[in-house]
Amino acid sequence: MADRRDDRPPAARPSGARAPTTFDGLYRASYGKMVRLGWLLLGSRAAAEDVVHDAFLAVHQRWDTVDDPGAYLRTTVVNAAMRAHRRRAGERAALLAIGEPPPTGDATVDSMWDAVGRLRPDRRAVVVLRYWADLPHAEIARILGCATPTVRTRLHRALSDLRKEITR
Repeated sequence: MADRRDDRPPAARPSGARAPTTFDGLYRASYGKMVRLGWLLLGSRAAAEDVVHDAFLAVHQRWDTVDDPGAYLRTTVVNAAMRAHRRRAGERAALLAIGEPPPTGDATVDSMWDAVGRLRPDRRAVVVLRYWADLPHAEIARILGCATPTVRTRLHRALSDLRKEITR
């Protein structure tokens, strides 16, 4: 195992220990540590794995230009986790601002709200802001802190999920 990863700076590593010299080596040595770091920051293993995957992609794209890929990876994971945390907080705030719709007594409408409630939070936020609050895509993007095309993509995917849910 000559390709072991050590997170300490080169001067603090024991003699003979060295940072991975290949992307594959960095991935094998760091994946578990980075997922744990992401999990601690986000409180969700799934969200942590998404963040870590994106961070490894960023490192891979810049492999030839980064002096210390391990440090760059760690920084990228932390920054991405913080962005994800802020994004989730914004989505929760948007949903709280709108409030929960009251039951209508109409089984069809109530079952639709139940289906909307089962959507992923980012998709649910877009559907609620678009169809319940009647906001334009640009305003939804501003509220959620994302790009307008992202809103359109989330809305498209949410409607697809709802169609599947309703046909069950």
